[in-house]
Amino acid sequence: MIHRHVSKVSAPLAGMALAGIFAGSLALASAGGDGPGGPGAATLSANHAEPTEKSADSGEQDEQDKKDEREDAPPALPADCEPDEAAELEYTNGRIPDEDLCPLPQEDESLRADAAAAFYKLNAAYHERFGEQMCVRSSYRSYERQEELYRSMPSGMAAAPGNSNHGDGLAADLCGGVEEEGTPEFEWLEDNAEEYGWIHPDWAYSNPYEPWHWEFDAGRNG
Repeated sequence: MIHRHVSKVSAPLAGMALAGIFAGSLALASAGGDGPGGPGAATLSANHAEPTEKSADSGEQDEQDKKDEREDAPPALPADCEPDEAAELEYTNGRIPDEDLCPLPQEDESLRADAAAAFYKLNAAYHERFGEQMCVRSSYRSYERQEELYRSMPSGMAAAPGNSNHGDGLAADLCGGVEEEGTPEFEWLEDNAEEYGWIHPDWAYSNPYEPWHWEFDAGRNG
C-alpha cells in the first residue's frame, strides 16, 4: 500500500518538474539568454561581424577605384627628358637627333624637351577637362619628312623644308576636335594653352587657316 501511494505521488511531481524546466528554457531563449554556445550567441556574433565584412569590402572597392584612376591618368614627363638644357642645343632644322627629342604620350610623336615638358602639363589639364588625352597628328618632322610633305601637299600648306617649326621640335598639329574652330576643344585651348606655354599663332587663323596648328613659345617657361 505504501509503495503504491508513493508511485502515484511521484509521477505528477516529476511531470511538474519537467514542465518547469521546459518553461524556463523557453523563457531564456525568448529573452536571448542562451549560453555561450547557443543559437543566440551565434546570432549576436554574426551581427557583430557584419560591419567588419562590409568595411573590408568597401576598402577593397576604394583601392580598386584608386587603381583605375591611376591607370586612366595621363603619363608624366619621362625622367630622362631635360627641358632646362633644350634651348642650349643647336641643331639645323629637321636634324635633331632622337636622343635630344622627348617622346610625347602619343605613340611615335616627339618634341624638343622644353616643348614636350610644357605639352605634358597641357595634356594633363586637357585630360582633366575632357576625360581623354590630346590627339596629336604630327609633331617633330625630320628634314626628309618636311620634303615629303612639301611635295605632296597643296601649295602654301607646308613650309619649305628647313623652315618649319615642326623641324625645330616646337610645333604640333592636333586633332580630336581641335582641328575645327568653334569646337569646345579648340575654344578650351584658346583660353588655356598659353598658360602652359603653347599658342595658336596669328598666321594660322588665315594664312593659311590651320586651327590644328599649335606652337610652343620658347620665350616662355611652359
